[in-house]
Amino acid sequence: TSYPSIVGDMLASGFGIIGFSWICSPACTELEVVVMDWLAKFLKLPEHFLHASDGPGGGVIQGSASEAVLVAVLAAREQAVISCRETHPELSESEVRGKLIAYSSDQSNSCIEKAGVLAAMPIKLLPADEDLILRGDTLRKAIEDDVAAGLIPVICIATLGTTGTCAYDDIDSLADVCETLKVWLHVDAAYAGGGFALEECAELRRGLDRVDSLNFNLHKFMLVNFDCSAMWLRDANKVVDSFNVDRIYLKHKHEGQSQIPDFRHWQIPLGRRFRALKVWITFRTLGAEGLRSHVRKHIALAQQFEKFVKNDSRFEMVAPQALGLVCFRPRGDNENTAQLLQRL
Repeated sequence: TSYPSIVGDMLASGFGIIGFSWICSPACTELEVVVMDWLAKFLKLPEHFLHASDGPGGGVIQGSASEAVLVAVLAAREQAVISCRETHPELSESEVRGKLIAYSSDQSNSCIEKAGVLAAMPIKLLPADEDLILRGDTLRKAIEDDVAAGLIPVICIATLGTTGTCAYDDIDSLADVCETLKVWLHVDAAYAGGGFALEECAELRRGLDRVDSLNFNLHKFMLVNFDCSAMWLRDANKVVDSFNVDRIYLKHKHEGQSQIPDFRHWQIPLGRRFRALKVWITFRTLGAEGLRSHVRKHIALAQQFEKFVKNDSRFEMVAPQALGLVCFRPRGDNENTAQLLQRL
């Protein structure tokens, strides 16, 4: 966290805004549009994720990666149901829903499996390769087997920066499969997304122009205190159409105007806090270079620690150092690792 972020949170709490629609607080919505486009440019994301672009894409601040993943899973599920019922009118809605299935890596975060539970849709955790990376060949075989068994593939959730080892799934090869077989591709970059801002980590951005949605936690690398998870959508209409529930007390005369989204349609809850304020103050205070320096410092510390591990014969590396994460263990039995962990 950082003091500018804390100041922003205090101000937002004092204002007491419940910004579920533009009319509740124009500043709450419009500043979020601004900072999400700032952040997308800072991370060098594809232009179609910007509100300022001509297309239907845009960004929104969710509470956590868990919420962002759940939104993607639910939206993909509803789009799949609509599409399948158009092509197979002989199937009832319940029959279609009973055939839906999603995919992710066995290295993915627990929130992805939980999203499947909440969405009442099985998520098949596919085995990652020996380097702990999920690739397109594995996904393609799983989908082809499931289609042959009469199931309906819905979404693949890839990970950039897995919880265990900060491994990066092969987005390009996964996109090849998802584009061909019309499966939603979401990228959970909750931790590693901070690396997008660095040119020396440009490889991490490869394939992001082909994904349908992604998320990155500002409360991990961007010095913004919890909770603040950025989510971008290639086509926000697919989420809005899936979640839209209109009541007369939610209507206002500015509905549907371009560049004025009602973010209640982009999320699970109705109400929402003024999180954009703490992002804006943090960016304005620390600046782009200040934030890049912070990420580089974490990486440099990890590289220094990795050298200590490699130069000490008592320890060994479990996976390559990635961003700020170093996975190591004492040599010998697992009991040694357990004892060291308890002592630490």
